[in-house]
Amino acid sequence: MFFLSDEIFIYLSLIMVVMSMIFYALDYLSIVIKSIVILTFLLIFFSLFPFIDNSGQNLLNPQAILRGFSNTSLITVLCLLILGQGVVQTRALDNVLSNLMRFFPDKPNLIIILCLFFVLILSAFINNTPVVIIFIPILQGIIKNMNSSLGRFLMPLSYVAILGGMTTLIGSSTNLLVSDSLKTISNVDLGFFDFTLAGSIIAFSGFLYVIIFSKFKIFLKDRSPTANELLNDRENNFITQVIINENSDLIGISTVEGKFPGLEKIKVLMIQRGEHAEHGPFEGLILERGDILVVSISREQLTEILAKNIVSLEHTQKDNESLEDQLITEAMVTPSSSLVGNTIENVSFRYRYNCLVIGLQRKSRIITKQMGELPLEPGDTLLIQGNAEVIKNLRTQSDLLPMEWATSEIHNKEIANKSLLIFLTVVSLGAFEILPLVVASLLGVVSILFFKVLNIRQVFRSIDNNLLLLIVTSLALGQVIQVTGTANFLSEILLQILEGSSPMTVILCFYIFVSITTNFISNNACAVLFSPIAIDIADKLSVDPKTLAIALIFAVNTSFLTPLAYQTNLLVMGPGHYKFIDYVKFGIPLTVLCWIIFFITFPIFYKI
Repeated sequence: MFFLSDEIFIYLSLIMVVMSMIFYALDYLSIVIKSIVILTFLLIFFSLFPFIDNSGQNLLNPQAILRGFSNTSLITVLCLLILGQGVVQTRALDNVLSNLMRFFPDKPNLIIILCLFFVLILSAFINNTPVVIIFIPILQGIIKNMNSSLGRFLMPLSYVAILGGMTTLIGSSTNLLVSDSLKTISNVDLGFFDFTLAGSIIAFSGFLYVIIFSKFKIFLKDRSPTANELLNDRENNFITQVIINENSDLIGISTVEGKFPGLEKIKVLMIQRGEHAEHGPFEGLILERGDILVVSISREQLTEILAKNIVSLEHTQKDNESLEDQLITEAMVTPSSSLVGNTIENVSFRYRYNCLVIGLQRKSRIITKQMGELPLEPGDTLLIQGNAEVIKNLRTQSDLLPMEWATSEIHNKEIANKSLLIFLTVVSLGAFEILPLVVASLLGVVSILFFKVLNIRQVFRSIDNNLLLLIVTSLALGQVIQVTGTANFLSEILLQILEGSSPMTVILCFYIFVSITTNFISNNACAVLFSPIAIDIADKLSVDPKTLAIALIFAVNTSFLTPLAYQTNLLVMGPGHYKFIDYVKFGIPLTVLCWIIFFITFPIFYKI
């Protein structure tokens, strides 16, 4: 073992935190792998270079580094995710929203505003990730007959969910993490509704901005759907599958100037060979018997090539099925999907779902080349082709979220009602402090299993491994900066820079700095890392530490500037076809508005 001075530990801790955040920002590896690497590094480093107290004990031993796995806030977050998944899986809100659409059949804009307001309220009590997952296909269904695109509403949906999450203790996982740090460091409890009133004013102001300014293209530009980009907006064409016959003249031929001889007038989107998919350009590809060609084609062109007997309709299509029943749709990979980390080929997607993936959008990029070999990530949008019945059946799959919504009755109302009742009971028990929130949440999970709302497999799949390990790693880094005195060091620097300023000026500057930082690192990590700093600042200003903790909660929930700032931003990026710049243009005014409202209202509510 080697021993270092306290000053060196402070500087090394700062380097560790900064490098960890940069490491998380890279796209090469999954969050799970990154978290394991960081945790392993911390374990090795503080075993070789122990941080010794006066009694000779290593304050950053393996037990301290890995303490996050038993953290009550982490357990509460995971339980709330499971409860939210119960609401999503049972489609418990569909009936309410179907009745809303019937009540205002000719006013889709009003319905969308009411839906977003409902999201604002709902996100205060349900983790906002499942809330957004519920409403993406609902909004798609509402705008189907409007002269607009889904992109105009999905970013507002994410922002409204984030805003709603800053109003109660369980509205966001970050709120629970800040509350846990406050309890651990200062032994001060943060109540369920301690910041609801102040948070509601900021949230409602943001809601008005989102509703009003999402109409202007200068702030939020409509983007073309993935299907249009792949098909070049061809009119009078449809997508279908044809299979190369056993004695077809196409067998053994390759492309000539980018076209297959005999299929020159047809746009070939993809060639499926077994579980492997090939996308254009098809230079050097030799066609084989049984190859399935996904083509954009007119009825006349299809009739012509069928008459030549070089291809036939794909065998999964029924004889009496109209060509127009071959549809394309977009479906999003959900955070709890079993597809995450697997490739399209490895999961045998074609046989598992009886349809083909002809395109993939990740963040702002449309991917076709080697698409089948790319591990899927949460938020990936798949362009799927199949018949109408197959597309309809995708709605029953928990792995995928089709960008469409059926207004039909809920399949099992009894299960849906049980799911809502369990969730409301958990919220009530926690809100009125009848039971500790972690106990109420665990009771809710047990109830979900007991009443068969979800089975054990669905419960475990509801747990987001990325979020779990991210929180554990963030708690370990937070422990490092608190124990080594780094938090005290940073708070002293801030107070020296703002020497002579009023407490509210210091809090505002801290709020703005955290608000900007949370857009470039995970908001959960931001909450954990800045909690000890906030509490140390409160101590030096002789201010109630709860006040700084609440300011921190508001700051980390202003994740509007980048798609990576918050999971819901990333989830809507694919379905909304957004680019990075869209978040910047629409998010900057909202962030500044939140700063202004915070500066005006915070001293009133917390007597600064």
